[in-house]
Amino acid sequence: MSNKIKCIIVDDEPLARNVLANYAGQIDQLEVVAGCSNALEAFEYIQQGQIQLVFLDIKMPKLSGLELIESIKNPPLVVFTTAYRDFAIKAFELDAIDYLLKPISLTRFLKTISKVNKYLQGQQAEPVPEESEIAKGEAQNGREQEFLYIKADRKVVKLDLGCIHYLESLNDKVTIHLQDREVTTTQRISYLAEKLPKQQFIRIHRSYIISLAHIAAYNNIMVEIKDRELPIGRNYRSQALAALRS
Repeated sequence: MSNKIKCIIVDDEPLARNVLANYAGQIDQLEVVAGCSNALEAFEYIQQGQIQLVFLDIKMPKLSGLELIESIKNPPLVVFTTAYRDFAIKAFELDAIDYLLKPISLTRFLKTISKVNKYLQGQQAEPVPEESEIAKGEAQNGREQEFLYIKADRKVVKLDLGCIHYLESLNDKVTIHLQDREVTTTQRISYLAEKLPKQQFIRIHRSYIISLAHIAAYNNIMVEIKDRELPIGRNYRSQALAALRS
């Protein structure tokens, strides 16, 4: 029995299909079942139930890649491939495992395959498009404003990084404490720790990530932030104190 990941490549541009087919051909575990020039052709293959992974362009004639996935009840894993950043948030909502911006390099392609492997092996690599997780806004007060997009309350919520005071993990949920409100997500704190900028946020405990910009005081065992004293965990103490003192 073959352990290969059966995939299709969907793009109305032959050159784009060829690039991905070439990359896939260098990876033993991938089996490219077909190259499709439109979404309707891809729909036929997906309906057969054998496809595990779809490399999918977004802007195509008649039916877009986004519309294709929305029309399928239980779609396979999807990696969107596009020249446009504009659709990243929609891809996020559709649980795409990655979002590749053209031109796509082999290095970036390999990183995507690593995500796919972790997901299929049950390690639950968060199926979210990398390019949409942190976005930059127009400059305000002489700095670029950064935003984090998270899943909360069955929608995608946009959070200004500058307004985040700390993150608190409890009972498989993470509460993000902002300047004027709280937002709760089911995304793991370890996953969020990887996505937050290291120069702005540090993890001080298995249950807490804090913003360096909002610290009121600290000592060797706790950090005071937003009128709360948060413990510094023993396993995080050395790294946390080094960051606090720098």
